[in-house]
Amino acid sequence: MKKYLLAGVIVAAVLIGYYGVKAVFSTGFDIPTTRVTKGEFVISQQTNGTVDAKRAYTVSAPRMRGLTITWLAPEGSTVQKGDPVIRFDASEQTAEVANLTSELKIKQAALERARKEYTIQEKQLTLDLEKARRNYDEKKHEAPRVAQEAAMEKELAELNFDAKLDQLKGDVAKSEVEVQRARDKLDQAQKELDQMTITAPIPGLVVYLEIWKGGGMDKVQEGDSPWPGQGLVKLPDLSEMSVETAVSEVDAYKVDSGQLVEVRLDAMPEKIYKGMVIKKGTLARKKEFGSNINVFDVEVAILDSDADLKPGMSASCEIIIDRLQDVISVPLEAVFEDAGEPVVYLGNKKKRSIEVGRRNDMVVEVVSGLEGGEEICLLDPTLDKQGMPGDKATEPEMNKGRMGNRSPTDKRPMGSRKRGR
Repeated sequence: MKKYLLAGVIVAAVLIGYYGVKAVFSTGFDIPTTRVTKGEFVISQQTNGTVDAKRAYTVSAPRMRGLTITWLAPEGSTVQKGDPVIRFDASEQTAEVANLTSELKIKQAALERARKEYTIQEKQLTLDLEKARRNYDEKKHEAPRVAQEAAMEKELAELNFDAKLDQLKGDVAKSEVEVQRARDKLDQAQKELDQMTITAPIPGLVVYLEIWKGGGMDKVQEGDSPWPGQGLVKLPDLSEMSVETAVSEVDAYKVDSGQLVEVRLDAMPEKIYKGMVIKKGTLARKKEFGSNINVFDVEVAILDSDADLKPGMSASCEIIIDRLQDVISVPLEAVFEDAGEPVVYLGNKKKRSIEVGRRNDMVVEVVSGLEGGEEICLLDPTLDKQGMPGDKATEPEMNKGRMGNRSPTDKRPMGSRKRGR
């Protein structure tokens, strides 16, 4: 039964310490009491963790060399989707865009001239060809020599028409290719220029990341020259927050997805947020480096929205394992052992045997022996009869009973004896 009530030792020790000190200087002391309660009995698991965003985006440097940060959105500020977060020195990219824009305009002008030349030459060649054909039609029935010259002029006009137009088409096509290449270069330069300003892909809170600065890690700042692709700013989405916590492997079997959780921030313990367990790790890990304690990671979703919730805040979670109704319960420090059996002392200092059941960190269920509403003692009242060490302030009396085994009628609070090895 001790294993259910060891947590009561701490509270009992505090009470005994307070009232025991009082007893050292008096022949009697008041026994603190409480009432046996009957009602809802909550079985829960207490854990501590850190608030974090369920969704976060890391803003990284463009995959370009020679970058220098010229501006950062203030850390801790909230940005919306599309707002600027980081700006880099864009003087080189701006000049490149200007040069390529001019080059593109030159290429476009050359293309326009080639197209106009093609149109002019096409009309001129068409006209020459029509004249040659008409001349041939008029002279084909004349003297053979005249008819032959007219035929040769027509044939030459036809050959010249096809050859010249093919050449002009080639000039136009070449100009079109040059224009497209110039446009592609400009587009690439514009993309690089656009990357000099990084905007928020999601709404979130600006959190600076630490980067290596030669001598050690430090938060990013204006003037830094990051590596290509290096993460610089984290944007947690504050609309969906969670608590990253862990439970020991001994208690892990109690925790499962879907259980409700009461979350309290260490900075504002009076405020309770509703939560729910959404994930429990499948594998155990060491609690910390070099520790022999194994834990399972647990993620608790915070169901309430609040601007006070910020990533990195410490929080405590009360995971609700079960809720029992109409349960009789008493504080852990009110339960004692007598001959190995659990007992309580009523307000009149009479002992009553009880049977205990489930427990949480503060109270224990009483299966039988109490009905609810009774007044019970929080300290063993028989200590008053036995006398406290202060009644005889002598060294032998104060040390009496501290050595050797205790008798079966020992009436200490439950869990105050040392566990068997």
